Amino acid sequence: VRFIGSPLQRIAEDHLRILRFFRFTARFAHDIDAAGLSACAARANDLMALSRERIRDELLKLLALPAPAATVEVMLQRAILAPVLPEIAADGGARLARLLAAETAAKVPAEGLRRLAALLPRDRDMAAAIATRLKLSNAGRRRLFDIAGDCPVPADPRALAYRIGGAATLDRLLLDGDQRAARW
Repeated sequence: VRFIGSPLQRIAEDHLRILRFFRFTARFAHDIDAAGLSACAARANDLMALSRERIRDELLKLLALPAPAATVEVMLQRAILAPVLPEIAADGGARLARLLAAETAAKVPAEGLRRLAALLPRDRDMAAAIATRLKLSNAGRRRLFDIAGDCPVPADPRALAYRIGGAATLDRLLLDGDQRAARW
């Protein structure tokens, strides 16, 4: 996956191409084009000019791909997402990789919002602020807020599901690496 012509010029024409470059790389490529990566890193602050809805849509599409962890890790190392999501935890890439392994083991389909939560620290106030900033739907806001809870999942996960819903409970089980996710 490469930019046609000058990567810097293509990015200047449409800043969303930064995120699309990584989404297409995660989907179609085995390695990252060095010139494209350098241009994206140099122009990462251009993401601030995009609407939060466009950022949200591209980011969730990237995270919903079957295996985005390696690409997201490169994005984190090069601080591509730092201008728009500076809250991403230092261990966010490792947490995302563990979540992908847990999803595979539990045979749970990919879900962008759950994977976004893996990148973020478990802080409900921060999750609420990010959900507002990315203009998530009300359901998405609530789910990200519920996933960010730090209380342990009880012995019977149905008690937590009663409070936060089945989807958010499954998300918490997967993020915690809990074996009960496969049965949920």
